[in-house]
Amino acid sequence: MLSIVTINWNNAAGLERTIDSLRSQSSSQFEWVFIDGNSTDDSCKLAQAFARIGDQMISESDTGIYNAMNKGARLANGSHVLFLNSGDVFVNTKAIERINADLQTEPDLLMYGFEVRGKVRMPKPVWRRFWSMPTSHQAMVLNRKILLSQPYDESYHFAADFEHFLRIYPGLTKTATIDHVLVVNEPYGSDQSLSQVLAEYRQALVRNGYPSVFASGICWIKSLYLGLVLR
Repeated sequence: MLSIVTINWNNAAGLERTIDSLRSQSSSQFEWVFIDGNSTDDSCKLAQAFARIGDQMISESDTGIYNAMNKGARLANGSHVLFLNSGDVFVNTKAIERINADLQTEPDLLMYGFEVRGKVRMPKPVWRRFWSMPTSHQAMVLNRKILLSQPYDESYHFAADFEHFLRIYPGLTKTATIDHVLVVNEPYGSDQSLSQVLAEYRQALVRNGYPSVFASGICWIKSLYLGLVLR
């Protein structure tokens, strides 16, 4: 079974879009796990109105998105987990049907394409993971056992998903890259924290066996590249 984990904090407008996307799916064969960070808006009312028998809900303070994602993985009951956070939506009404079909092979990891800010981004070759994740974490379906045995490192504020992929990928035996757009990500940026993001990227690379000089060089190149792209 697929568990869809939605992380939310005071984003009722985005959550409503996500719930509408879930409600419109042709397949209801999924468990919804709602992890809320003690929102003070109407988020929990929206979640309660949508939640079905067997879905999971929790609203309590957390220490950030990766703490909430780890909670979601622990609370989920499905064999595989997809993080579809508040504001993210599926690209069409057949997305869950597609995922469930792809899960028949019992993979460790499925990687799909995604759309953000009007641009479609298909999965990149995995050998380039030193530069970035092959796709966004909202377009990845992971075996829950992996998330439980190797949770996200909550000491990271921006790059725990990048570090997590670097850490788990060498141990995965059954992965699939699928040339299909799965989700439309809500635009969120860390443009104002670029130096911190790059520092965490460098830290993640070094922690996962890349030489310090190489990691520093990659992050310097990324800083130049992102400085142009984010202008």
